[in-house]
Amino acid sequence: MENQIFSLKRFGSYIGKYFSEYRSLQLQFFVLTGIFTAIMCLTGGVISFYGVITPAMFIFALVSASRMSSMFSLRANKIKFLLTPVSTLEKLLAMVFHLYVVVPLMFVVSLFVAQYAAMFITALFTLSWPHFQWPYAGIEVDASYLGLYALSYMGSSAFYLMGATIFTRHTFLKTTALALVLSFVFGGLMSVAIGMHAFSVGAFTNFENFNTVNDAGGNFVIVMSVIVTILYLGVAYLRISEMEVNETKK
Repeated sequence: MENQIFSLKRFGSYIGKYFSEYRSLQLQFFVLTGIFTAIMCLTGGVISFYGVITPAMFIFALVSASRMSSMFSLRANKIKFLLTPVSTLEKLLAMVFHLYVVVPLMFVVSLFVAQYAAMFITALFTLSWPHFQWPYAGIEVDASYLGLYALSYMGSSAFYLMGATIFTRHTFLKTTALALVLSFVFGGLMSVAIGMHAFSVGAFTNFENFNTVNDAGGNFVIVMSVIVTILYLGVAYLRISEMEVNETKK
């Protein structure tokens, strides 16, 4: 008997169906590649990883997550989505796969294509041979920030995905407003927690103990980021489940 919660074969088929119906993805790729190509042509093949690429991917993912509300905004779309013969978990995992795998992969491929397209365009306008370089040679990455960026990217994408299941109209604006409120609350709670820990280890009387506070604060942020990301995805799962239950009652 096939597993009703998760089946790899069924999930694979659903992923294929999901992206075959996501027609705007190809257009997004070409637009993104065109923008990166233009930047590389103007900067001589150099593009800033933290100044251009990561902010662009971050915003792109948040907008993509918000646009998933289109699956629920119209009743016809909602019924089509909810009646697809896969489990709630598989539906959610397809969205997560889109945000956590497809979007970063699309940026990786887009940058690869843009780099060589910029070389040929530059050579064409300067009437010279293309100056070939290794892939991503014009991108400088500081690996020390990648982990923090990954945590922030995953948490924020999960939050906007949750927002897409809660707000079906003006999703991005409403989710952003909610994010600002929660950031203020969480920031205050985190400051209080770190302050209490600093007081308990005597950091205010012995400044050497601030190293312990910094370590504890960093660990606290990592643990909380993972927990909160799981919480956001859990709320999104419950919202989709609630929609399915409500539709069966109509």
